[in-house]
Amino acid sequence: MLSTNQVNVNWKLKEFDLNAVRITGGPLKHAMEFNKEYLLKLEPDRLLSRFREYAGLQPKAASYDGWEVQGISGHTLGHYLSAAAMMAAANDDSVFNQRVDYIVDELEVCQKAHGTGYISGIPRGKEIFEEVKAGDIRSQGFDLNGGWVPLYSIHKLFAGLRDAFKFANNNKALQVETKLGLWLNDVFENLNDQQVQEVLKCEYGGMSEVLVDLAEDTGDERFWKLSQLFHHKELLDSLAAEKDVLAGRHANTQIPKIIGAARQYEISKNEPYRRISEFFWKQVVHHHSYVIGGNSMNEHFGEPDKLTDRLGANTCETCNSYNMLKLTRHLIQWNGLAEQGDFYERVLYNHILASQHPQEGTVTYFVSLDMGGHKVYNSQFNDFTCCVGTGMENHSSYGSGIYFYNDHSLVVNQYIPSKLNWSEKGVIVHQETTYPETGSIKLVVESTDSNQFSLSVRYPYWAEEGMNVKVNGEPYNHESKPSSFIAIERVWQNGDTVELDIPMTVRVETMNDNPNRIAFMNGPLVLAGDLGPIQQDESAKEILFTPVLVTSESSLLNRIVPVSENNHHFDMNKLGYPRDVRLFPFYQMHDRSTSVYWDVFTEEKWKEAELSYKASVEKEHELKLRTVDFVQPGEMQPERDHEFEGEHVGYGVQSNRKYRDTWPNGHFSFTLKVQTNQQNHLVVMYTKEIETMRSFDITIDGVELENGKVEIVELNTFVQVKYEIPKQTTAGKEQVKVTFRAHEGQKVPKVFGIRVVKE
Repeated sequence: MLSTNQVNVNWKLKEFDLNAVRITGGPLKHAMEFNKEYLLKLEPDRLLSRFREYAGLQPKAASYDGWEVQGISGHTLGHYLSAAAMMAAANDDSVFNQRVDYIVDELEVCQKAHGTGYISGIPRGKEIFEEVKAGDIRSQGFDLNGGWVPLYSIHKLFAGLRDAFKFANNNKALQVETKLGLWLNDVFENLNDQQVQEVLKCEYGGMSEVLVDLAEDTGDERFWKLSQLFHHKELLDSLAAEKDVLAGRHANTQIPKIIGAARQYEISKNEPYRRISEFFWKQVVHHHSYVIGGNSMNEHFGEPDKLTDRLGANTCETCNSYNMLKLTRHLIQWNGLAEQGDFYERVLYNHILASQHPQEGTVTYFVSLDMGGHKVYNSQFNDFTCCVGTGMENHSSYGSGIYFYNDHSLVVNQYIPSKLNWSEKGVIVHQETTYPETGSIKLVVESTDSNQFSLSVRYPYWAEEGMNVKVNGEPYNHESKPSSFIAIERVWQNGDTVELDIPMTVRVETMNDNPNRIAFMNGPLVLAGDLGPIQQDESAKEILFTPVLVTSESSLLNRIVPVSENNHHFDMNKLGYPRDVRLFPFYQMHDRSTSVYWDVFTEEKWKEAELSYKASVEKEHELKLRTVDFVQPGEMQPERDHEFEGEHVGYGVQSNRKYRDTWPNGHFSFTLKVQTNQQNHLVVMYTKEIETMRSFDITIDGVELENGKVEIVELNTFVQVKYEIPKQTTAGKEQVKVTFRAHEGQKVPKVFGIRVVKE
């Protein structure tokens, strides 16, 4: 059993159970209803298909497509079980309890068929873990003994069973989870520390978190000890020493490890776990996140405070923000800081809500912050990516994070139309608001008896014009500042009201590493410019440049004009070049090309930049006339035509341009035509970061090229670099193999275009 000193920390605040809160209106309610419909359309037997197959049982239905027929199959069932359990708690509808009960019963049947406690939908999963148990361990980051992140998928199952017990009161789920935990303990029991660390090189999700939860739910200390094995020293020890070592790491591999450390702190009071959690949160929020609160580019962290050159179609993986919200709720309970509530609000409205299509209910994998980009949605029934899974949970759990409490306080952390049942006090609180449409909120207290407690309301960081509070219609004076809480201490009677008015103002937020690249916000909402319909025909697609902002006025905001008939809608007034656009809340922008970030020029600076742009167009035209061959990385047919090969290769889109890059130690190559026995040059397009990078080599048929020279600079973003190709490498040849290879531990940067040109 867990010893008495391994009991929860002394919470500053506690989060209300999900079943104590009901969302009653607004855009989050709309998103929740869409998600509810989607969950009920999914067929449990199809999600269970491979679980039965690998247990030696006849599947009752065919598996879904997408990731569910690949090496990560089965992960979606865990997400679905969690989401259904959350819906059971958050809605007065027994249909989700019935879904949960059915799935748990089926999992029990599969577990009995295995006979060891093991259960999963992972191809060759049983064999993989038998090999690991025997000390035969092979991993390269996303595979373990040839399996695609098997522990990651097992984690989803643990979490689903935990949530079925926690939210849907299914006791059998805890029994099945306990047997699964004992099986996993048997796998790891005789491994030494070096072997365990070798296993942990492969993404393992939040195993440390769910094992702490299982230890707490069962009182069995074996699960607590097992959770401590899932301590990836290379990362976590550095974070405990407050060293930011995130650059180049797969972002969502790391965040669940930190959530696990947070849960381990709550059980053990071990301070290093708290340092890990708080330092990581601070670094990600303040040094690795974009204006919408999301993080990562192509699923990876970059260097802290270097985001200017990390904009593209694949920013802000939605799973990352799902996990950052989970971590934030832990920290709010420890610290009770409004700063944490501010971040929660930023992510909730500008990333999570923005990730769901409001008419179709589909969700995004990435939320593009590309300048001129657009959101791309996964299919509901054919993809089943990780973000489809976390999306099921995101839009089921909006009741989380709104209200917190302790013995003498109630904290309103988020402004969302909702109803809270504080049963311990016999108090019901109704939150009536059109937020985030307006900053007007009314709290109505319903209580059979008088109750003395402190009601604290968050004073948002963005409230530049103050926050007005009335209690029962009378002004309540306070001296609080933005990003704090306003505490109202009184004996509360039935029918008491608190009215809040938070004027919303337009403001500018600059990018950490570039004060001339900005985003607009109004109150809590990020604004995006509408650039028109998405161009569907790639072959006919022209490069469309996002307008730049040109003004010599001291404040850009003088050129932003509200649209009278709509809140949060604004027009540019002679600010955009070559055209003005209208700004809308980013979460409302779907099926349109948009820009959240804008480059700002004074009129004088723009004259210089415009001349440079025109010169680059002329040089580009000249290059095209001299081009022998050209390949567009990231385009399927051109890559096939040029015999594309590579390993650890990335792909993305930035400013409507596709590119290839690599993860650490990666490489890729193309075969291009040359003029035999003539002087040829290689011209490669990068972003300007190439000017400071020495992380890779380029070879022509194995011969390394000397450093190149920047030929063209385009809109201060892209550069074209020309390399001389030694004549001997093309002598007697009509084509050559061009290879980009990263140095040890480093990456090849974004490559947007490759051409061979004649003298």
